[in-house]
Amino acid sequence: MGFTKPYTYVDDTVLSATDHRSNEDKLRSYVNQEIEDTDVDTDTIVGESIATARFVSAVQTADFVTKTLQGVSKIRLPQEYSWFTSTTKSDNQTSTTVEHYQTLANTGTEVVITQDSTKVMVTFYAKAFGQTNSTFTYAALPANNRWDNRFVLQYEKDGLITRYDGTRAYVWENFTGVATPTVNPGADGLAASHRSIMMTRMLTLDAGRYKFSVAVNAKVEKGNINCQTFTIETFHV
Repeated sequence: MGFTKPYTYVDDTVLSATDHRSNEDKLRSYVNQEIEDTDVDTDTIVGESIATARFVSAVQTADFVTKTLQGVSKIRLPQEYSWFTSTTKSDNQTSTTVEHYQTLANTGTEVVITQDSTKVMVTFYAKAFGQTNSTFTYAALPANNRWDNRFVLQYEKDGLITRYDGTRAYVWENFTGVATPTVNPGADGLAASHRSIMMTRMLTLDAGRYKFSVAVNAKVEKGNINCQTFTIETFHV
């Protein structure tokens, strides 16, 4: 259906703000494909016409007509922590190349996609904390990448893991001195070791079963995250 403006401009006629606003509002509604009263006959839509979601609480999944929403938002729930540690200790803490990613327990969900080129939106939010390294076993100075606790989004499919480096985020060791190298000037101590981490990524995936999660390459002896949101929206149309 073509666009018909409610007010027709006339030469040499004073234009009122009301008439101009009505044309602008109508054009906005048309461009955004909004549903208006004139699009639906009176009394044709009742409560039963609105499709409700099929919710499966065991796996935190809600199926809508246009998408499937998986995962959980836990902002109102008691805090739950997922701990991480540098399992290879000094070798991993001081190395700029050693990587040992650990899946964080309170993140992730499994997605089954039935159609190729399906759009998937992943949203993750957590508060991360990196504690001070032991001064008896390993030096507290966060040199040689020791501050580099890197978080990335990943999925496992058919036994292979794919990580999205573009989603990386960090939390540093709780160290109040001057870091070498200085990776975050002016953000020593609490500002560096207590960090809110959020990532949102739109993906295009083919049919298959995907196990999503957030993983960390730990550089400290003890750290944790409090995952508040991990949701995956799979769009069907």
